[in-house]
Amino acid sequence: MALLLTDEEIGQVFTMEDAVQAVEECFRQWALGGASLPPRIAVPPPNSPGHFYLRWLMPGTVHSAGGMGAKLLVSPSPGTPPPARSRFVLLLFDSTDGSILALMQGTALSHIRTGAVTGVGTKYLAREDSRSLAIFGSSKYAAMQAVGVCAVRPIDNIKVYSPNPDHRRSFAKEVERLTKANVLAVDTGAEALTNSDVVVTVTNSREPVFDGNLLEAGIHLSVVGSSIPDQREVDVTTLRRSKVVVEYLDQALKEAGDLVIPIKEGVYSADDVYAEISQVVSGEVPARVSEDEITLFKFNGIAIEDIACALKAYQRAVEHGVGVEFNL
Repeated sequence: MALLLTDEEIGQVFTMEDAVQAVEECFRQWALGGASLPPRIAVPPPNSPGHFYLRWLMPGTVHSAGGMGAKLLVSPSPGTPPPARSRFVLLLFDSTDGSILALMQGTALSHIRTGAVTGVGTKYLAREDSRSLAIFGSSKYAAMQAVGVCAVRPIDNIKVYSPNPDHRRSFAKEVERLTKANVLAVDTGAEALTNSDVVVTVTNSREPVFDGNLLEAGIHLSVVGSSIPDQREVDVTTLRRSKVVVEYLDQALKEAGDLVIPIKEGVYSADDVYAEISQVVSGEVPARVSEDEITLFKFNGIAIEDIACALKAYQRAVEHGVGVEFNL
């Protein structure tokens, strides 16, 4: 029997620690040939409001763990008024016999998974003694970024910055509740960067959110927000000063404006990218090699992360007797 799982049920049984473990292992298996996927498939929106469309289709397998599936993002076309909103749905199958295991709401899973990817990048690329975190942005994905970093490093102090003072103050309270760290809302991006060991950008900004000249030696950056080729969160100075690791190079060169824009301008090259994260996790290439090195992990989200997390969430749901059984 398969399970129907809601966001609320997934949130009850699936932890950040589960997600970090699942994502880390799927990266390792990808490097070893135990997982496969194409770049995600994007569908253009309808040219008029009032319609929904399949924005993303993200298929893949993690056959080393016995799972395969696809995540779908259904979105309203531009200009469609509220309350229309995007929805994630995930289909999970057993890769040994093709049977369906679960149909899941995907929003909670996506939030936790995204934080876990930052967590894995931080585990391998940040200094081991990192204790301070800065977060740029206060979006719905931002809080889980803090949880993901705190799952792999003993973070004591967190600074948060976003342009809206009310948003950043309320967000700071939420992060403090989730992490138990000392959290401070600050008035400028420069203040957020100062004395921070790890920095996460998770914004919808079209332009870089800080000057790369302000980066201090030894810092680690997780660049999360931009999955649109004509917008970016970091400038070319930041790229040039950093050891840049991406999640999936083929996808990054299509979607990540942080890379696409400077490459089009001729001031950066795909050859300047150091590695994919799977190469780092598997030990194929070294991670951080000095305390002063600046490291940057740029990711957009790939299917095998969602499938690995969905499989773990499904296993937890079975253990706890959560979800509604169905036949298909």
